Amino acid sequence: MLTIFQTSFLALIISFTVVCPSSSEEDIKAKRSTVCYGDIGCFSTGGAFTSLHRPINLNPQSPSKINPRFLLFTRANKNDGDYQFLNPDNFASLTNSHFDGNRPTKVISHGFLENGFAGWMMTMKTELLKNGDYNVILLDWGGGSSIPYTQATANTRVVGAVLAKLIKVLKERESARPEDFHLIGHSLGAHICGYAGERTANLGRISGLDPADPYFQYTDITVRLDPTDALFVDIMHTNGANILTLGYGMVQPCGHVDYYPNAGLNQPGCDVNPVTKLLVTGDIYEGGKQIVACSHLRAHDYFTESINSACQFNGYTCRGYDDFERGMCLPCTDGNCGFMGFHADRTKPAPGKTHVKYYLDTGTTAPFCRYHYQVDIQFGQLPGSKAEEGTLYINIKGSNGQLGEQQLNEDPVTIQPGHKYGYMVKSTHDIGEITELSIRWDFNSHWYNPLTWSLLTHHTIHVDKIEVVQGETNKRKTFCGFNVGMDNQVTKSLTNIC
Repeated sequence: MLTIFQTSFLALIISFTVVCPSSSEEDIKAKRSTVCYGDIGCFSTGGAFTSLHRPINLNPQSPSKINPRFLLFTRANKNDGDYQFLNPDNFASLTNSHFDGNRPTKVISHGFLENGFAGWMMTMKTELLKNGDYNVILLDWGGGSSIPYTQATANTRVVGAVLAKLIKVLKERESARPEDFHLIGHSLGAHICGYAGERTANLGRISGLDPADPYFQYTDITVRLDPTDALFVDIMHTNGANILTLGYGMVQPCGHVDYYPNAGLNQPGCDVNPVTKLLVTGDIYEGGKQIVACSHLRAHDYFTESINSACQFNGYTCRGYDDFERGMCLPCTDGNCGFMGFHADRTKPAPGKTHVKYYLDTGTTAPFCRYHYQVDIQFGQLPGSKAEEGTLYINIKGSNGQLGEQQLNEDPVTIQPGHKYGYMVKSTHDIGEITELSIRWDFNSHWYNPLTWSLLTHHTIHVDKIEVVQGETNKRKTFCGFNVGMDNQVTKSLTNIC
């Protein structure tokens, strides 16, 4: 059931995204218009920007109204309050700053209802400067990101154009190379980065953090972020559920690589009681944001953690998340693994290939990164053995510790003799070289069926072998069970390597 906060926010969003049923595509096309703003050019509501996916089509406001500002941080001025403003129309602001065209540049953009002083942007800036000697620019377009949402979406076009102008001036005045620019945008900010990239030849990289869905998903590529906007575009999808269930991000692939943590629809830990979220954050505003948009906000949390984390947010190519959870996507072969977040550029698809999908799991609370272990259990088939229904549990031990007992199947599974079952388990730490494992199962009895009562019948399964693949190291180890019989709720340890 939706909370009062969620219902109110949902009503707000819907009011700006749903068109009157009587509207037609012809009605929408009839409302085309164009505005021009000096050297950043003209913006029309016609062409690709006219579609049923954008029913309320507004002109962007002027740069003077939106007032996009660029806050520069470097290792020489890294504290939150030590920013320097860069103004593409004031060359002195560039030459008198700490900007160095020989350094790589990271630009971070916020989304709807935020500004360039958002806490997550400051935190990301700090982690970036820990990682390397960068120019870090926080893009503040708070003057144009407020309600109505339809106006904010239109304003992203002007903000992207002004960002492109800054890159151009930095190239001409400070010898910066477009290839050295990495634009990082959350929600509407992701599409701002796309508009800037569309105007900038050979822009190095764009990281789209859960790009906004309403008014962008399934539109023409000139309207939204897409792989043509930079030499490398990596996307993180964290909230691709339907907008009617508070899904604010795109599920449509739109990068060279697209990462779908936890299926990319909603994130674990975001179903926490609203009162708990308010208590944890200690702030009504921040707590309110977490209540209505927790999964959407996880994208910038994951990215920030990925910058300096020892755990690398490994993602795995697969036909889909269900296959990934069934343990069908490891080991990593032929480059089918990637790194979600900051280090995504370590693995790039072949030239011309786009929309490569990666899947992975995360934890419910920070630190979010997890290590993955694929477990394949081969059950034996002995004379007289029969199918049993139950829940499986496993613990894997290694040179650096153990997983702790993990439940493999959420719903009871029918264990057929001679069949193999695959699962994906995760750990907060790397357990090192695997040395042994233990397995048990709980028989699923039904009160209404005496034949399933343990007191009346004997229930046993037989384990032939168990194979474990470590996702992050690609190491494989197989333990022989020798068709050992396992009674209900009895733990068996396997130490023999096949």
